[in-house]
Amino acid sequence: MDTRIDLALSAELQELYLENKEWLSKVLFLEDEMRFFKRLFNKVLSGEYKRENLLQIRMVSSKLNLILERRKLLKNVLCLRRHQLEQLLEGNTLFIGKEFIEADAAIKAEIEAIMVGENSLKCELFTLVERQHPIAKPIIKLKVKRYPLL
Repeated sequence: MDTRIDLALSAELQELYLENKEWLSKVLFLEDEMRFFKRLFNKVLSGEYKRENLLQIRMVSSKLNLILERRKLLKNVLCLRRHQLEQLLEGNTLFIGKEFIEADAAIKAEIEAIMVGENSLKCELFTLVERQHPIAKPIIKLKVKRYPLL
Protein backbone atom coordinates (compact mmCIF):
# COMPACT_ATOMS: atom_id res chain seq x y z
CA MET A 1 0.00 0.00 0.00
CA ASP A 2 0.93 3.60 -0.48
CA THR A 3 2.63 5.20 2.54
CA ARG A 4 0.21 8.16 2.48
CA ILE A 5 -2.75 5.78 2.66
CA ASP A 6 -1.11 3.88 5.52
CA LEU A 7 -0.54 7.10 7.46
CA ALA A 8 -4.09 8.33 6.84
CA LEU A 9 -5.53 4.96 7.85
CA SER A 10 -3.37 4.88 10.96
CA ALA A 11 -4.54 8.37 11.95
CA GLU A 12 -8.19 7.39 11.39
CA LEU A 13 -7.76 4.23 13.45
CA GLN A 14 -6.12 6.18 16.26
CA GLU A 15 -9.03 8.61 16.21
CA LEU A 16 -11.49 5.71 16.35
CA TYR A 17 -9.54 4.20 19.24
CA LEU A 18 -9.64 7.47 21.21
CA GLU A 19 -13.33 7.90 20.44
CA ASN A 20 -13.93 4.36 21.70
CA LYS A 21 -12.11 5.20 24.95
CA GLU A 22 -14.30 8.29 25.35
CA TRP A 23 -17.46 6.22 24.81
CA LEU A 24 -16.28 3.70 27.36
CA SER A 25 -15.65 6.46 29.91
CA LYS A 26 -19.23 7.72 29.35
CA VAL A 27 -20.56 4.23 29.93
CA LEU A 28 -18.47 3.86 33.09
CA PHE A 29 -19.75 7.23 34.33
CA LEU A 30 -23.26 6.03 33.65
CA GLU A 31 -22.45 2.90 35.66
CA ASP A 32 -21.56 5.03 38.70
CA GLU A 33 -24.63 7.19 38.26
CA MET A 34 -26.88 4.15 37.95
CA ARG A 35 -25.43 2.76 41.19
CA PHE A 36 -26.53 6.01 42.87
CA PHE A 37 -29.99 5.73 41.29
CA LYS A 38 -30.34 2.14 42.50
CA ARG A 39 -29.53 3.21 46.06
CA LEU A 40 -32.00 6.07 45.85
CA PHE A 41 -34.68 3.78 44.43
CA ASN A 42 -34.03 1.23 47.18
CA LYS A 43 -34.60 3.98 49.74
CA VAL A 44 -38.00 4.61 48.19
CA LEU A 45 -38.80 0.91 48.50
CA SER A 46 -37.30 0.47 51.96
CA GLY A 47 -40.22 2.07 53.77
CA GLU A 48 -43.91 2.09 53.21
CA TYR A 49 -44.84 3.51 49.88
CA LYS A 50 -47.96 5.32 48.89
CA ARG A 51 -50.46 3.37 46.85
CA GLU A 52 -50.82 6.16 44.28
CA ASN A 53 -47.09 5.86 43.54
CA LEU A 54 -47.19 2.12 42.82
CA LEU A 55 -47.49 2.49 39.03
CA GLN A 56 -44.64 5.00 38.92
CA ILE A 57 -42.52 2.73 41.13
CA ARG A 58 -43.03 -0.12 38.67
CA MET A 59 -42.19 2.10 35.70
CA VAL A 60 -39.02 3.42 37.31
CA SER A 61 -37.99 -0.10 38.28
CA SER A 62 -38.53 -1.34 34.73
CA LYS A 63 -36.57 1.54 33.20
CA LEU A 64 -33.77 1.14 35.71
CA ASN A 65 -33.40 -2.56 34.91
CA LEU A 66 -33.56 -1.94 31.16
CA ILE A 67 -30.88 0.75 31.25
CA LEU A 68 -28.66 -1.40 33.47
CA GLU A 69 -28.94 -4.31 31.02
CA ARG A 70 -28.33 -2.14 27.94
CA ARG A 71 -25.35 -0.50 29.63
CA LYS A 72 -23.86 -3.89 30.49
CA LEU A 73 -24.19 -5.08 26.88
CA LEU A 74 -22.76 -1.81 25.55
CA LYS A 75 -19.78 -2.04 27.87
CA ASN A 76 -19.00 -5.51 26.48
CA VAL A 77 -19.36 -4.26 22.89
CA LEU A 78 -17.01 -1.34 23.60
CA CYS A 79 -14.39 -3.59 25.17
CA LEU A 80 -14.53 -5.91 22.14
CA ARG A 81 -14.35 -2.91 19.82
CA ARG A 82 -11.29 -1.57 21.63
CA HIS A 83 -9.60 -4.95 21.17
CA GLN A 84 -10.43 -4.89 17.43
CA LEU A 85 -8.99 -1.39 17.09
CA GLU A 86 -5.85 -2.39 18.97
CA GLN A 87 -5.39 -5.29 16.53
CA LEU A 88 -5.81 -2.93 13.59
CA LEU A 89 -3.34 -0.41 15.02
CA GLU A 90 -0.78 -3.15 15.63
CA GLY A 91 -1.18 -4.28 12.02
CA ASN A 92 -2.48 -7.74 12.92
CA THR A 93 -5.67 -7.23 10.94
CA LEU A 94 -5.63 -5.72 7.48
CA PHE A 95 -9.30 -5.73 6.44
CA ILE A 96 -11.74 -3.01 7.37
CA GLY A 97 -15.17 -3.46 5.87
CA LYS A 98 -18.25 -1.32 5.61
CA GLU A 99 -19.70 -3.19 8.60
CA PHE A 100 -16.87 -1.92 10.76
CA ILE A 101 -17.81 1.71 10.10
CA GLU A 102 -21.55 1.02 10.44
CA ALA A 103 -20.90 -0.62 13.81
CA ASP A 104 -19.42 2.66 15.08
CA ALA A 105 -22.58 4.51 14.07
CA ALA A 106 -24.70 1.90 15.87
CA ILE A 107 -22.56 2.15 19.00
CA LYS A 108 -22.83 5.93 19.00
CA ALA A 109 -26.62 5.76 18.55
CA GLU A 110 -26.93 3.27 21.43
CA ILE A 111 -24.87 5.47 23.74
CA GLU A 112 -27.04 8.47 22.92
CA ALA A 113 -30.23 6.43 23.43
CA ILE A 114 -29.03 5.17 26.80
CA MET A 115 -28.10 8.70 27.89
CA VAL A 116 -31.56 9.98 26.91
CA GLY A 117 -33.16 7.07 28.79
CA GLU A 118 -30.96 7.76 31.80
CA ASN A 119 -31.99 11.44 31.85
CA SER A 120 -35.64 10.47 31.65
CA LEU A 121 -35.15 7.94 34.44
CA LYS A 122 -33.40 10.55 36.59
CA CYS A 123 -36.33 12.96 36.29
CA GLU A 124 -38.89 10.25 37.03
CA LEU A 125 -36.91 8.92 39.99
CA PHE A 126 -36.44 12.34 41.56
CA THR A 127 -40.15 13.09 41.09
CA LEU A 128 -41.01 9.76 42.69
CA VAL A 129 -38.73 10.46 45.67
CA GLU A 130 -40.29 13.89 46.15
CA ARG A 131 -43.82 12.45 45.97
CA GLN A 132 -42.97 9.57 48.27
CA HIS A 133 -41.05 11.59 50.88
CA PRO A 134 -42.06 15.25 50.67
CA ILE A 135 -40.04 17.59 52.84
CA ALA A 136 -42.26 20.14 54.51
CA LYS A 137 -39.50 22.37 55.83
CA PRO A 138 -35.74 22.64 55.45
CA ILE A 139 -33.70 20.00 57.23
CA ILE A 140 -31.48 22.57 58.96
CA LYS A 141 -31.41 26.32 59.17
CA LEU A 142 -28.06 27.92 58.67
CA LYS A 143 -27.22 31.08 60.53
CA VAL A 144 -24.62 32.97 58.61
CA LYS A 145 -22.88 35.93 60.14
CA ARG A 146 -22.81 38.78 57.67
CA TYR A 147 -19.71 40.95 57.42
CA PRO A 148 -19.72 44.47 56.00
CA LEU A 149 -18.18 44.83 52.57
CA LEU A 150 -15.93 47.75 53.61
